[in-house]
Order: sequence, then structure tokens, then C-alpha cells
Amino acid sequence: MRGWERGRERLPPDYRLDTSDPAIWVLRRPDGTGTAYFSAWSAIRETVECAAKDDDNRRRSRSMRRKRRVK
Repeated sequence: MRGWERGRERLPPDYRLDTSDPAIWVLRRPDGTGTAYFSAWSAIRETVECAAKDDDNRRRSRSMRRKRRVK
């Protein structure tokens, strides 16, 4: 993709962009599960970063709710 500098995206800790498929890129969580899928031809860095941050925030929010219920 023109203009995309691999490794320059700002992702939350341990999130990664799997580009092993030349057509579909997968945003992976720290545990390796896929959270979002992007066309390699039209992916925009800001969209990938936003999807990662949103997913990380949801994950942290769920974790905090579980901790509150346990107490």
C-alpha cells in the first residue's frame, strides 16, 4: 500500500497488525484473536489505530467491571 510505513502505526501494547494475507489484514489482540479486518488495498492507518484503541478500551472496561463485581 502506498504511503503505509510498516511498524509506524500507534497501537495499544501487544496489539499487532497481521499482514500475512496479501488481501486482508487482521488486527490482533494480545491473545492473538482477531478483532478487526481490513482490506489491504484500502486500509487507512488512522482507522486501524482507532479500531485497536476502541477494542482495547472495551476490553479494559469489561475487566474493570468484573473486578468490581468480585469485591
